[in-house]
Amino acid sequence: MPVNKKLRSAIASYLLSREIKLSKRKGVSVSLEAASTIGIVYDSSSEKVYELIKKTVKDLRAMQKDVLALGYYNRKELPPMRFAKLGMDFFTRKALNWQMKPSGTVVSNFIALPFDILIILHSEQIIPIRFIAAHSHAKFKIGKFDSRNEQVCDMMIDTREESSSARLLEQILKYLNMIKNDYQKI
Repeated sequence: MPVNKKLRSAIASYLLSREIKLSKRKGVSVSLEAASTIGIVYDSSSEKVYELIKKTVKDLRAMQKDVLALGYYNRKELPPMRFAKLGMDFFTRKALNWQMKPSGTVVSNFIALPFDILIILHSEQIIPIRFIAAHSHAKFKIGKFDSRNEQVCDMMIDTREESSSARLLEQILKYLNMIKNDYQKI
């Protein structure tokens, strides 16, 4: 990575971390069974992950869940075969400002939705995804265990032995099914 990209990334990460520390959010645990709305924010640069999310959205909808997935594609343009469809939106590097904060209607609408559960799915720290996760109005946020996620996630899953997105998503859904609560939508 060129020096200016490393510097930009370091500054963006620092500013986002500072911004997250100032937020006063209180999460509420929500089981998969009790949730009616689910958001998924993920790195869609990999075709394998994109297909995994498509299948997951389909499976969750079969469970009568209202699901919206937002994928970050780390290029300026989406590939020809990848386009927004019902419940699956995307943003690219074009939507990032100099601090790597995403903007645009798709991003701001996603952040504003009060999901019961937000699944944060990325195998490495990606600043635009962390920004969306940190600013989301979701009640319960779950993602991969990482010290930088402590202030963003209400629950983190440690998958040290295997860090694939498929394994992480499998574990997230497993633990969401284990949560027992009487959460009622207000």
